Amino acid sequence: MSLAIRFDDIRKDFGPVRVLHGVSFDLAPGRIYGLLGENGAGKSTLMKILAGYETATSGTLLVDGNAQTFAGSRDAEAQGIVLIHQEFNFAEHLTIAQNMYLGHEKRRGWFVDDAAMRADAARYLAQVGLEKAPDTKVRELIVAEKQMVEIAKALSRRARLLIMDEPTATLTPAETERLFALMAKLKADGVTIVYISHKLDEVERITDEVIVMRDGRLAR
Repeated sequence: MSLAIRFDDIRKDFGPVRVLHGVSFDLAPGRIYGLLGENGAGKSTLMKILAGYETATSGTLLVDGNAQTFAGSRDAEAQGIVLIHQEFNFAEHLTIAQNMYLGHEKRRGWFVDDAAMRADAARYLAQVGLEKAPDTKVRELIVAEKQMVEIAKALSRRARLLIMDEPTATLTPAETERLFALMAKLKADGVTIVYISHKLDEVERITDEVIVMRDGRLAR
């Protein structure tokens, strides 16, 4: 279940501009890491490289000791690495189950197996503690519920490493507590979590280790 990551001298250029300057550190399995830094520090770019949305200009990304270059987010997901974006990417008119398996539909022969998708979605929704029917339209959910659907979707991809970008930005204190309880459960199950936030009190409370970036470099 667990996944070990190493960034080894990762550099990233966008044209003539270098945004990552030889970043190196490890992510051990089954820990929650706080990733801190001002806007423009390089946090999101580094995590997009880990999740397959960007490729490094140079350096090596190692997953369980093996060098990896992901062609896209699906390659990263196949390794169990999932990025939950700050801005949700749902088809609001579709159901929870349809959104969870969009682009990954289960099939029976030539046909989409809606029953199998609903059954699996129900199992993952129960795992994250969201008491909603899989046939519920996503547009009917509040923000905190959509967050749980994103996590359930990640778990349906067999996620072993979750990257959460400002996950509590729009949550109430009660909803935040519920998210933290789920994160603790995922950690106990061996899932590694990278938690990007500007809320230092939350980072201090929920994380095992803090990583600080500044101007595209590792500061701590």
